[in-house]
Amino acid sequence: MSENKKKTESEKDINKDAEKNTSRPEPVISIEGSDRSQTAIDIPIKAKKLRRERRKRTLNIIAISNIILMGAVLAGGFAYITMLPHETRADDENRMLTKFPKFTAKTYANGQFTEGIADYFDDTVHNRANIKEFIADNLMPLKGRKYGDDEDGAELYGSGAKKKKSVTATTTAKPAEPAVTTEVTAVQETTEPPTEEPAPAEGELTNNILIVNKRGITLYGGGWGTELEYASYVNGYKEKLENVNVYSMVLPTSSSFYLPDNYKDLAHSEKEDFDNIDGALHNVMSVDAYSSLAAHKDEAIYSRTDHHWQPLGAYYAAEKFALTAGVPFADLSEYETVTLPGYVGTLYMYTQSATLLNNPEDFVYYKPKTPVTVTQYDTRFQNPVAANLLLEPSGMPNSGYYMVFGSDERIVHVNTECNNGRTLVIFKDSYGNALLPMLTSSFENIYLCDIRYFDLNAVDFAKQVGATDLLFSMCSFSAVGVNRNSIYNNLIR
Repeated sequence: MSENKKKTESEKDINKDAEKNTSRPEPVISIEGSDRSQTAIDIPIKAKKLRRERRKRTLNIIAISNIILMGAVLAGGFAYITMLPHETRADDENRMLTKFPKFTAKTYANGQFTEGIADYFDDTVHNRANIKEFIADNLMPLKGRKYGDDEDGAELYGSGAKKKKSVTATTTAKPAEPAVTTEVTAVQETTEPPTEEPAPAEGELTNNILIVNKRGITLYGGGWGTELEYASYVNGYKEKLENVNVYSMVLPTSSSFYLPDNYKDLAHSEKEDFDNIDGALHNVMSVDAYSSLAAHKDEAIYSRTDHHWQPLGAYYAAEKFALTAGVPFADLSEYETVTLPGYVGTLYMYTQSATLLNNPEDFVYYKPKTPVTVTQYDTRFQNPVAANLLLEPSGMPNSGYYMVFGSDERIVHVNTECNNGRTLVIFKDSYGNALLPMLTSSFENIYLCDIRYFDLNAVDFAKQVGATDLLFSMCSFSAVGVNRNSIYNNLIR
C-alpha cells in the first residue's frame, strides 16, 4: 500500500512538471540604461494635428506681416500726400490742377466738399509728372486693347468697334435744340446713328483713339445725318447775308490719311460726309480742303501726338480757301519758321500712352513777316485790349505748343496791310486758330470767333463789322457733332 501510494504521488509530481513545461514562460522585463535626452518619441496618430498647428501659426505670421505692411504703406501714402508740397499746375497736360474746395454748409451737406477734397489730393500729388510717367511706361500699356497684328503694336483706347455698314441719311435736317458744345464722336457697330455724349469738360476729343505706327488717330464715327443739319444751318446764314460771300470748309482729321488699310473698318469715311455736305449747300461756296491736304499727306501736316493738325496743314487749307475766295496768298517763304522740339500733345493726355510719350515730335509754326495790328475782345465783343498775333512759347509746357495761336474764349480782330477792302469773319473751332496767321496777306480785316464761345447773334455781328466774307471752318467732329448746334444757336440768338 505504501509503495502504491508513493508511486501515485510520484506520478502526480511528474504530471505537474509536464504541465509546467507545456505552459507559456513568464515574461522577462529587461531594463537597460539609455540617454533619455536623445530619445525621440514619435506618435503617428498626432502628425496631422501638428501639421495643422504649424500651418495655423504660419498663416497667423503672414496675416500679421500683411497688416504691418499695409499699415506702413497707408501711413507712408498718407504722409506723402499730406505733408509734401502739393503741385498747382500740370505742364504735361497744359492745365491748372484742382484747388482745395471752399467749405460751405451747402457743399458739405450735398457731399461736394468732401468730394472736392478727394479730387484735390488725387490731382495735386507731389511729383505727379514722374509718377504719371512711371504709370505710362509700366501700367498703362496694359489698359489699351491690343488690336490687329502684333507687328505694328496697335492699341485701341475707348469703345471703338468694327463698323459693319454705313447708311447715309437723306431726310431734311431740322434745327436741333441747344446742346453742350464739345467735339465728340462714336464708332458704332450697327447702322443706327451714334448717340452724342459730351466730351470731357475742357476737351474736344473722342475717347476712341487708335495708337499705331507711333501715331495717335482719333476714329471718326460719321455724321449719320447730322452733316445735313450742319449744311442747313450754314445755308441759314447765307439766306440772311445775301450780299456776303459765305464759305464752308470742313476739315478732315488724321483719320482720313493715316489710318492703315487693315483698320479702315474702325472709322467712317470723312470724305463721304463732306460730299453729303457739299450736295446740301445752297449758294454757299464749298472749300475742298480734303483734296489739298491729301496731296500733301506725306508731309508733317498732322500731329502724331495731338488731335489737332500741324500749322503746315493749316497753310495748305488756307491756300485752297484763298484760291476759292479770289484773294492774294503769301508763299511759305515769306514766313519765319519756328521749330519747337519735344511736343507731346492731347492724345497722350487722353490715353497716357507710353508709345506717344516716348516718341515726341517737332511742332513747327510760321510767323508772318509783315506787320499786323491785333485787338482782342471778350466773347461779347467788349473790353478791347492790344494783343500779339502769336504768343511767346518760351513759357509754355511742351504739351501746349498749339496755344501759340491763343485761346478760344475770345474774339480777335486783325488789321493787315492788305488793302483790298475785304473783311473776313471766321467762325471756327480750335482747328481754325492755326488759319489766322496764314490769311494775313489775303484780307484787310479778319475777325476770328470761336462758334462754341460766341455770345452774340452771328448775323448781326457780321453786319456790324462790315463782313464781305464769312467762313465756317472746323474739323469734322465739330461739323457733325454737338458743336454744330452752336452754329444754329448763334443764328437765332
